[in-house]
Order: sequence, then structure tokens, then C-alpha cells
Amino acid sequence: MERNLAYAIGLIATDGNLSQDGRHITLTSTDKSLLQIFAKCLQKNSKITPNPKGGFPNSKPAYRIQFSDAKFYRSLLKIGLTPNKSLTIGRINIDNKHFKDFLRGHLDGDGSVIYYKDKYLTHLNKKYVYDRLFLYFISSSKKHLVWLRNEIFKLICIKGSLNVKTNKTRVVIHPTYVLKFSTKEAKIILNWIYYKPNLPCLKRKYWIAKPFLNQ
Repeated sequence: MERNLAYAIGLIATDGNLSQDGRHITLTSTDKSLLQIFAKCLQKNSKITPNPKGGFPNSKPAYRIQFSDAKFYRSLLKIGLTPNKSLTIGRINIDNKHFKDFLRGHLDGDGSVIYYKDKYLTHLNKKYVYDRLFLYFISSSKKHLVWLRNEIFKLICIKGSLNVKTNKTRVVIHPTYVLKFSTKEAKIILNWIYYKPNLPCLKRKYWIAKPFLNQ
């Protein structure tokens, strides 16, 4: 496996879909540039087309790319991906060497990099301003994030925290799970996954991470 493929698999594991026909793979995103990166990594020239909204009136426009590749489809099944995987996905067989590329794809697909300056205590002292950095990996499958957390700990010895995401505005049938890394651990992961310049990645997340990189 090479790093571009590992990154693309990270995207498929989060925002991708394997059709029931045994050959079609689809990736959906509100970020068109992410689909372009995905296509380049897999050397596909399929068209990027608008995707119907998911039922929420204020949702962002979404796009999709789909291609047919039975051989690649079968290889995805072998490493642990399946159709209708969102609630059942577990371990993905990614070699240790390219796990950081897979994790970067996972972050770009369905994760977040959050940074802000915490001024909550400036009423006590104007110098009490702190950098807050958070990294989130999200899934509807708890066992997938348990596996992800264990792999990260095995490779770079940091744990993060695993929690259930709550939504106070609507009833949620299936809970969403969040693997969270705070400032110190987040910096370690970001330097691990952005280990050299010009890697395939979603630029808006990279630019948040860049001030914390040791490149």
C-alpha cells in the first residue's frame, strides 16, 4: 500500500459508500476540492456532480464522485469495509507504515481541527489568554473509534477521550461517537499526519494545523 491509497481509504471509511452491486464506490462531500484530491489519489477521472440534499433545509450543497472498479471494490472488502458500513464498521486493515496517511484521510473525511484563543479568565488578568487546540474523529460506530483509538495509542502512545456526541435540537436514533484529542496530544497527532509538505489533504484543515507543525 502507498500513502495516497491509504489517504483515500481514510476518506472512504468516513464519507464513502460501497454500493450493493459489488463494483461502484461513491464519495460524498460538501467540499468539492476534497473530491478532486480523492480522484487524483486514485487516478480516476470520474465527474464530480451535485448530490441531493440530505433532508435538512439549511444543509450545505453537497457533491459526489462515483466510479466503477470491481477489483478495487473487492480489495476494500478484504480490509474491512462493507456496504452500509456507517453503524457496523470496525477494524480496517491498514499497515503501520501508512496508518498516519489513513488517519489524515479520516480527519479530512469526517473529523475536525478546532483552534481558538481562550480569554475566559482575562477579567482576572489580561495575560490569561491560552491557545486551545482540539482534534476530533467522528463515527456512528463505537467499535470503529475504539479500534482507531487503540491503533493511535499503539503507534504513538496517546489515548485521547472517547465520548458520545449529544444533540439537543433533535432526537437521535443512532448515537454519534467522538474521539477527542486536546492541545498537547492534538499537536503530536498533527505533526505525525502532516509529516512532510504537499501531502494529499484538505487545505482548510491543514492551514489550521500549520502553526503547530515542526516542519
